[in-house]
Amino acid sequence: MEFADIKVQNDNDYAKTVSTSGGRFEVVDISGEVVWISESIDISEYLKVDIKLTASETGSNTNASLKYLKAFYRLNEGIEISFGINGENFGNWGSAIAEQEELIGEKLQIVVRMTNDYSADKVILDEIIVTAEEKPLEPIEYGDILINEVLFNPVAGGNDFVEIYNNSSKEILINRLYLASRDNDLKLTQIYPLSSLRKNILPANYLALTKDTNGVFPWFNIQCSECFLQMERFPSFNNDFDYVVLLDEKMQVIDELFYTEKMHHPMLAEEKGISLERISFTQKTNDAKNWHSASTTSGYGTPGYMNSQVEIENNSSPNIVFTPESFSPNFDGFNDEYKIQYELEKPGYVANISIFDATGKFVMKLVNNEILGTGGTIKWDGRDQTGQQKSLGVYIVLVEIFNTAGEVFQYKDGVVLTDILE
Repeated sequence: MEFADIKVQNDNDYAKTVSTSGGRFEVVDISGEVVWISESIDISEYLKVDIKLTASETGSNTNASLKYLKAFYRLNEGIEISFGINGENFGNWGSAIAEQEELIGEKLQIVVRMTNDYSADKVILDEIIVTAEEKPLEPIEYGDILINEVLFNPVAGGNDFVEIYNNSSKEILINRLYLASRDNDLKLTQIYPLSSLRKNILPANYLALTKDTNGVFPWFNIQCSECFLQMERFPSFNNDFDYVVLLDEKMQVIDELFYTEKMHHPMLAEEKGISLERISFTQKTNDAKNWHSASTTSGYGTPGYMNSQVEIENNSSPNIVFTPESFSPNFDGFNDEYKIQYELEKPGYVANISIFDATGKFVMKLVNNEILGTGGTIKWDGRDQTGQQKSLGVYIVLVEIFNTAGEVFQYKDGVVLTDILE
């Protein structure tokens, strides 16, 4: 509400909302103009937005400059535009329905300007109605949204999660999506909506679904807390095998994964708390070769962001880079760590990394049978197996990576540890 040089003469003069007839706004015996402004209305998801309001007056005064009600609208925070029908009402007009039809935009505001300088008359604003036709929703096609990561066997006290990925060029409302499973007869069961919110999942974005983020956040490296959605009800997925099914509002399957615990890497001693990650968006969801255990270095899961086991094109063999040639772990911000950066042509590799001093004496096992992602960095801070800082000198780093197909690759590097810590 805005007031421009308003003056009232006595207690019977006012511009206010009254409870008469269920509530309306009245102006009685004021000098100046009162401006009623609606909240900003989001109309981005609608077509043909129409506005109607009742503009009425009582009394007999006909002075157009001292008694009026004018109705305007603003689109996208632009200028005020008068309603197309009965937008301006002056003097002794009685009652009129002010209307504006077929508005299209992002944001809408209604602005009503009123004045009445007569004690025996009233100017009344009542029954503001905004109606609209929803935009037709673009159909969600099979494969527009993909199941990208699944944790079905959490640690004690943890929760399952299912990560989905928008593989389309569309902005898709999450309230159109449902998560489900299948029973022993392969009939859909536990069909639960993701959310009632009108919120979009944008193209190339990830969304991790779970019952409770408190059962996920403590056990994983969370890089995007906003990329999580807590569902009111979440399917219970079995630890040995089950179905993860994603549906649209018509109960049509958008994507579906049948998983088993045997899809995990065979060298894992324990699958609990380790997610299965999708390798490629172009390969079929139900191709078991398109899934792999999340890497050790990622913390065994990447909910809400890019998987550790992603397809890397144009690599025919592992690529290992050692940097720098010398490092000084003195926390000055320059070469404080020795880094082993790797990029692999496919998932499935396991790594062992050992460090020796210049005489060949064993210093530490930096990595012991760790499942690698398809890309990452492993760091050494200059300490040995017990956590003691090693002294100045040359150290030898041996890297071995191998997979269950019998492929073995070995790499060797020398690095100088400088600037002994006091």
